[in-house]
Amino acid sequence: MRQRMISRRRMLQGALAATATIPLLNSELARGDETTAPKRFVVFYTPNGTLESQWMPQGTETNFTLSPLLQPLSPFKAKLIPLRGINMNVVVNSNIGSEHARGIGGLLTGRALLRGNFRSFNSNNAGWSSGISLDQHIANKLKPPTLFRTLELGVQVRDAEVRGRICYAGPDQPIPPREDPYDTFQQLFGATVPGQGQGSDALDRLRAQRRTVFDILREDIADVRPRIGREDRVKLDAHLQSIQDIEARLAGGSSSSGGGPTASCQGPALGDRIDLSDDANMPAIGKLQMDMAAAALACDLTRICTIQWSYAESEHLYPFLDLQGNHHAISHQWDTQGKAQYSKIHTWFAEQLAYLLGKLDSYAEGDGTLLDNTVVLWVTEISESTQHALTNMPFLLAGSAGGAFRTGRFVDYLANGGSARQHNDLLVSIANAMGTDDTTFGDPQFCTGPLPGLT
Repeated sequence: MRQRMISRRRMLQGALAATATIPLLNSELARGDETTAPKRFVVFYTPNGTLESQWMPQGTETNFTLSPLLQPLSPFKAKLIPLRGINMNVVVNSNIGSEHARGIGGLLTGRALLRGNFRSFNSNNAGWSSGISLDQHIANKLKPPTLFRTLELGVQVRDAEVRGRICYAGPDQPIPPREDPYDTFQQLFGATVPGQGQGSDALDRLRAQRRTVFDILREDIADVRPRIGREDRVKLDAHLQSIQDIEARLAGGSSSSGGGPTASCQGPALGDRIDLSDDANMPAIGKLQMDMAAAALACDLTRICTIQWSYAESEHLYPFLDLQGNHHAISHQWDTQGKAQYSKIHTWFAEQLAYLLGKLDSYAEGDGTLLDNTVVLWVTEISESTQHALTNMPFLLAGSAGGAFRTGRFVDYLANGGSARQHNDLLVSIANAMGTDDTTFGDPQFCTGPLPGLT
């Protein structure tokens, strides 16, 4: 009898499209259409700037020390590119909106805000951004053959005005992030989370038909697993356990099965449902969203993902860090105590990025990992919080986009009397690394082409 073949494309098309959970395997039994792993782009946004003295690395291009706020990223130093000397001049001199609003509106669009009626700090004339964001532009240009062209995830974003949007389909066309991890799981993996949600008869029938991710794929998994190599089995087992872990945590309990790749998967008991409005739940919500982002990228359900923590000018509380004041107030408390509290928040954000990088790095792909085939851009809407500055932005790249970027370096454009560069050029560099032929992006007056020294 001829052996039954299973292709990655089969898992991503047709009836199984919404339940695909098999990561890219090396075996011929799981060969797909591509001969190399695809490139991915991830944006990791955190609010309220930083403390430059505590964020900027010290040293030379190849011999540098990560600063106190970046220490959680030390395990990934060889896969990082911290940047110094990147300005956002495209929004510096605008008289529309506060620096926070201008910064977040221009982060991924490279364009200024339109005039509107949104309140932002001491300004009441802010509108939406005047351009498309880089994530949507790359998706339009490359047309990735994935179930989701892009995936926009949020962690307690809450604000529905310009301060709460980083993605745009075009001028004056903001794209809201998905803030509900329960909804995210159902959309990505098409599985019913036990005890969650009541829907229409048609939706209930669809859920019943799909059952769970593992039920729908059990036959294919059972057929393939005994005949693939050890590396592929390890990869498959780890991936399936990750998905089941998420499902168990969303259901408010642990999960295990009677053997096989999904056995002994214990998830934290989070109750019937996480309260998405409780500031104390930010770590749990964020972890769920990051886990699902990593799984979606590994499944090739999407190749472009944004993860937005809170909103620009955020007044989020951090009781889990034993802090009393809100984030924005702390960012303007310029005494020693305030700076210590502020640093505590941003060290925690660096820990969250380290967690995401670790998840991406845990998926093996060929001679490297999912992280190696991804470029992650860590951004915030202002630089030095005490100054509301929009120059020398604390931007950082992680991953090489399949070798397009030379990582493990501190790229300092101000070193040795050098000149600052524009963040529009950074956006062009990322677009090129992903495979576009762009020479400019955003407002052409603030773009000269890709940044030197990255490739």
